Amino acid sequence: MPVSTVFRTLLLAVSLAKVAAGILPSYSHAHLHHPRATVNATANLTDLQTWWHANGENNTKTPVQNDNVRQSHLYSIQVALASAPTSYYHSFVYETIPRNGNGKICTPGDLTSLCDTDDQISIEPDIGITMAWTQFLYQDDVVVKVSRSNGLAISAADVLVRPSYLNFTITAAGADALITVPYNSNGFRFSVELQDDLWVYRNAGTGADSYYVQNINPAGTGYVQNYTNDMPTVGVEPRNALLIFASPFPTTDLVPNDQANTLYVEPGLVTGLDSTTKSIVYFAPGVYYFTGTAHAILSSSVSWVYFAPGAYVKGAVEYSSSAPNLKATGFGVLSGEEYVYQANTAAGYANIKSDTSSLHMWRGDFQTNQTWTVHGVTMNAPPFNSMDFYGDVGATSVFISDYKQVGAFFGQTDGMEMYPYSYARDIFYHTGDDTIKTYYSNIVAERIVVWKTSNAPIIQFGWSQRNLTNITVDSIDVIHTRYHTQAEEYPRALIGSAASYADATSTLTADINSYISNYTVSNWRAEGISPALIGINPLANIDTFHVENIWIEELANQTTLIDMSTIRVFTDANHGNQPIQIGQNSPDNIGLTIKDYYVGDTHITLAADNWDSLSQGRLNIDSSYWGRWTAV
Repeated sequence: MPVSTVFRTLLLAVSLAKVAAGILPSYSHAHLHHPRATVNATANLTDLQTWWHANGENNTKTPVQNDNVRQSHLYSIQVALASAPTSYYHSFVYETIPRNGNGKICTPGDLTSLCDTDDQISIEPDIGITMAWTQFLYQDDVVVKVSRSNGLAISAADVLVRPSYLNFTITAAGADALITVPYNSNGFRFSVELQDDLWVYRNAGTGADSYYVQNINPAGTGYVQNYTNDMPTVGVEPRNALLIFASPFPTTDLVPNDQANTLYVEPGLVTGLDSTTKSIVYFAPGVYYFTGTAHAILSSSVSWVYFAPGAYVKGAVEYSSSAPNLKATGFGVLSGEEYVYQANTAAGYANIKSDTSSLHMWRGDFQTNQTWTVHGVTMNAPPFNSMDFYGDVGATSVFISDYKQVGAFFGQTDGMEMYPYSYARDIFYHTGDDTIKTYYSNIVAERIVVWKTSNAPIIQFGWSQRNLTNITVDSIDVIHTRYHTQAEEYPRALIGSAASYADATSTLTADINSYISNYTVSNWRAEGISPALIGINPLANIDTFHVENIWIEELANQTTLIDMSTIRVFTDANHGNQPIQIGQNSPDNIGLTIKDYYVGDTHITLAADNWDSLSQGRLNIDSSYWGRWTAV
């Protein structure tokens, strides 16, 4: 069942994550030069704030200069209040590209140091994939004007906003599109997609283990001269993605106001954060970098990192403070673009994978009863797992709100950890790995927009035996997936549990004394082509697991098996190979309830007999669990 009202109220009370109208300190960026605009003015109003970078660099091929920000080569954005629709203000459009223009390198800064480590990027650079985004603050309805520099007009009928249920009003004005975005106290995070810019991802062939092919770049990866009928479509995405992040102004507790205890960092190369005695590190508007062989190791005095609107920080953050409340707030950007894949801090930041020393964009060592609040930040181009804290994580909590992750083209780029009593809401995730990680009890994740690449499930609760209870993952919009392989031990699914990290090929690694219960997944929409509903390697007993109100527009092509839901049988080698149970401690022994599950317009139920592996529901649940689950 869903988390109790009392628990949700507790999370809301302690999270510092309530969004309400507030006034952010002013930062003026007016009258900077825009390469495609004769007049450039930004908004610094009480109900609208936009910002700009004078050092934007249009470059889709190579790393940008340290002091520059990669600017969209294609899109320009202007924003007007709906009450004054002729007064437009520019909003900088950032851009990120696969591998950040570095190529498949091993050594930071050495573009000749190519290595054969699979980073799970394949055809994307060769077909010109990019991802652009803009961010602004507002507290009234606005009109967003989208322009392109390629000379092509935008027809309103050819614009699709995802999540598609938003139903924003879209009109055309000359060659531009106008999108009316109403004010919402939770903000909006959405994709703007144009029909003439879509790329259809195809597999090289049928079967569960394939790879992408493309037909436009003969010198590129996966080139084929012609597509054939046995090359199934596995995803459809824009070649030049455009994301809009419309956020309410933050409350005053999320903006520092203590000059005596604040270190104001100078733009440019950053050093010395490990020796400050201040408690707040403040990145004002500007560009900052640490290089590909360093990151922000904060002194023990620093408990708060603030990224002002217009701050662009090329680095990663590591806390060492024992203060009870840690923070990372503001509407600036933290970018991992200067790091190589799996940058190993213990090996000169080279591409050598280590679960402990490969660079996380957010890292720290928790003390008992610490909390970490993250609000507003956009994180770009993570080189590895996005966030991991160590120490007493079982007695700590994180509160994540209005958080955006973009440019996660590398394979092992996942979502944020949620420790006990954590609350994550109003998030945009572009991820290559596990997206919503539910490894601890008493957590809520809600109102999340997901854009998934090709690895791992969206929800993950596997890898090891766990005791979990009181978990709610609600109101999730999956706007894109493009899986090209399926693997039983590492299932590609909306809801997944990987096999044991210690021995992924074994089914003897369960623990009959571990239990998962009171776990609710509700109100999901998966647009376009979707993977399986569930893929579970049960390492613990499962009770009162509810999957409710799930809509999948279209399951993946059956020949790929990406569409096939599975629950396998796992046993406990330490207890006579006894099998894991479903429903042993559930009402009527029903441990898994799938309710109001739709594929297209079809309601998948046991009664309709359309649920099994040969039917539209594609639920291949081991027969030993019959009578312990239901679909209604």
